[in-house]
Amino acid sequence: MHVYALSLEKGGCGKTALAVNIAAAFQQLGLRVLLVDLDSQASATHWLGIDPESLHPDQSVLGVLNDAIQNRATAASVLRRVRDTPEGISILAAHSLMASLPAQLTSAPLGGLFLLKHVFAELARAANTYDIVILDLPPARGPVLAMALAATTRCLVPIQPEDLVMRALRALMTSVQQIKSNGVNQGLQVSIVRNKYAPRSNADRVFDQLLHDHYAVQMAQTVFPIRAALRDSAAMQQSVFRYTGTDASEVRALFLQLIEELMVLDGRV
Repeated sequence: MHVYALSLEKGGCGKTALAVNIAAAFQQLGLRVLLVDLDSQASATHWLGIDPESLHPDQSVLGVLNDAIQNRATAASVLRRVRDTPEGISILAAHSLMASLPAQLTSAPLGGLFLLKHVFAELARAANTYDIVILDLPPARGPVLAMALAATTRCLVPIQPEDLVMRALRALMTSVQQIKSNGVNQGLQVSIVRNKYAPRSNADRVFDQLLHDHYAVQMAQTVFPIRAALRDSAAMQQSVFRYTGTDASEVRALFLQLIEELMVLDGRV
């Protein structure tokens, strides 16, 4: 089971758009995909047509993590909280009460660092569960990010050539290095995905060159330009594989190209 975490310590970079559509793209290949919404804003949950406020907190990802904190998480306890969506993507939905999750994790053993890793190990031992797990993370450092990175195969980082984004990238790479150097997850890999990308000004080009100079090895080859299909499909609560509007076929092809690239990097093909 491969786990991909969409993360950057800055909002507005398209983490949720990538998370939902990467999940849909893997599903197009016939793989079994679980999306885990770890952001209290619940954008991925809304996108996939679920009202998080209609859920009891225990039926969201909060219930899974509370079980893990009490050392009673099993594949069965996780799967009973998984919800199907109109997209056919399975999701562990977010809930607004997840705003308190960092405090809950801080009080858990080892700061909750290995909770998700334990949950995914339970799922992996069960028959006929998931090939791919996608994590949509909040734009913040802290115990939620650390817990996710401890359980992740590859961290996917959506980025544009902007000063604040570059600063957030440096902070995330520091978090990744800490996880690796402390022996928590030495195999953790990073792929930087250029999203909503349109470097036009001189300043944009300077940041773009800095990105190549410092992170060329981690940069994915697939680049997502600004396209209406990503914005409009979100408004329709659909992935681009279900949405049929302008630019959708071009964006679908890019997502399929990205997951092919990821599968090669991770030795799946």
